[in-house]
Amino acid sequence: MRSDLATRTVLVQLPACFVEALLEFHASLNTEVTEALGASVVDSAKAHSESPLEVELPAPLLPGGKYGGEFLGVHVVAWTLPEIFAQFVDMTAKVAPEALDKLAGMSARRRRFVARNPEAIHPGNRHLPITRTASGWWISKNIGQEDLKRALRALCDAAGLTFGADVKFLGAVKRRAAWERRNGLGNNDVTAQPHPA
Repeated sequence: MRSDLATRTVLVQLPACFVEALLEFHASLNTEVTEALGASVVDSAKAHSESPLEVELPAPLLPGGKYGGEFLGVHVVAWTLPEIFAQFVDMTAKVAPEALDKLAGMSARRRRFVARNPEAIHPGNRHLPITRTASGWWISKNIGQEDLKRALRALCDAAGLTFGADVKFLGAVKRRAAWERRNGLGNNDVTAQPHPA
C-alpha cells in the first residue's frame, strides 16, 4: 500500500474480483442513497418554499443498535455481537466470497469462525447456539467482544484487508456515539431507538 498525504490518495492492491464485487455493491448502495437523497431534496424544497429559515434534516441512514462497525467505509449496526458479525460475513460474501472459504478453514481455539456445515462451528458441543447468516454461512451465537475482534482479524487476514482500517469494530453505543460525532453523524441520534421486542 502506498499513500500520498499531499493529495490525500492511497494506492492499495486488491484482487480484481474483489474490486468488481465492491463496485457492484457500491452501485446498489448508490442507487438507494440517491433515491433517499432525491426524496430529501423534494421535501427540503417544499419546506424551503414554505419557510426559508427552516430546513428539515434527513432521517438517519443508520438503523438503531447497540454495537457499531465499519466494512470498507460502509457502516453496520446491530443489537448483538453475533448479528454484527453476521453482517460482516454477509458483506464479505458480496465482495470477496473466496475469503469466506479461506476463513472457514481457520479456527479460533476449538471452534470455526464460519462454516457451511452447522456441526463444524462447535465440534463436539452441539448444545452451543449457532445461527445462519443471510449469505448461508453458519456462525456461533456464543461470542463476546474479544471473540468478535479475533474473528474480524481472521476475516481481514483471509480477505487481505486491514483490521482497524478496512474493517472496524466500534464497540458499544458509548464508543459508537463518539465515533459518529467525529464523522459528522452526531446530529442524527440513532442510538436512542428502543430494542425491538
